[in-house]
Amino acid sequence: MDESDETVIAVQSCDSVSLPLAGWDRASVWGWDEATGSLYAHLWRNTDDPAKPPMTRIQPDDYTPAITFAATLAQHIAMATGCDPWSALTALHKAARLVSEDAPAQRNEGGTVVTMSEGYSVPEWPYRPQPQ
Repeated sequence: MDESDETVIAVQSCDSVSLPLAGWDRASVWGWDEATGSLYAHLWRNTDDPAKPPMTRIQPDDYTPAITFAATLAQHIAMATGCDPWSALTALHKAARLVSEDAPAQRNEGGTVVTMSEGYSVPEWPYRPQPQ
């Protein structure tokens, strides 16, 4: 199972979840619509009146098929809000409580591990053989 599937599963049990996206985080929500079998997002800028209909609705219609992956919803949110897709996807994962800023890196996440031992040195790069 990939992270997109985990995100969908995490929000399927909720009615709607706040979207913690900078500039859009006061009233914007997203979630899973059981009737359409799709993720959706209702977006209000922080300066918009949340009592009025959302500025942007991302959901299936005549021009948009069902959205079943968080990464696809993140792309739609990024286009609608002008943010980058990674920020939108990170906001979705935070909202679904799949990531925490304080959480340590997981085994499948990128990273670098360096082990230094006494008596060993790092060769010069690019490698040049020493004259004999």
